[in-house]
Amino acid sequence: MLDGDMPSVKEMVIEFFDTIPAYFEEAVTAYEAGDLQRLKGVLHKLKGSIGLIANDQVAAEIVTLHSSVGTDTEKIKTGMESLKHWYPVLCEELKSEMNTL
Repeated sequence: MLDGDMPSVKEMVIEFFDTIPAYFEEAVTAYEAGDLQRLKGVLHKLKGSIGLIANDQVAAEIVTLHSSVGTDTEKIKTGMESLKHWYPVLCEELKSEMNTL
């Protein structure tokens, strides 16, 4: 997408770390509180941001999770457990990549 423009890639990853951790925590909190309206709103924010950084599979998981809120309790549960698993992995991978830029 950025055609190897590494300064822009670095800036995008920095922006990710400035905004996404708070969204992640808010999504987990909303889910655990059963606040589906808040969860859906936060997942909407995550959809766009994670789609720019993560691979297609991860981005698709967020889209599916977002569309499941309010319609499929089991998909929400499975999706949130998956999010709690891969989000820290994504962050570690990005931090590692940042060290090479």
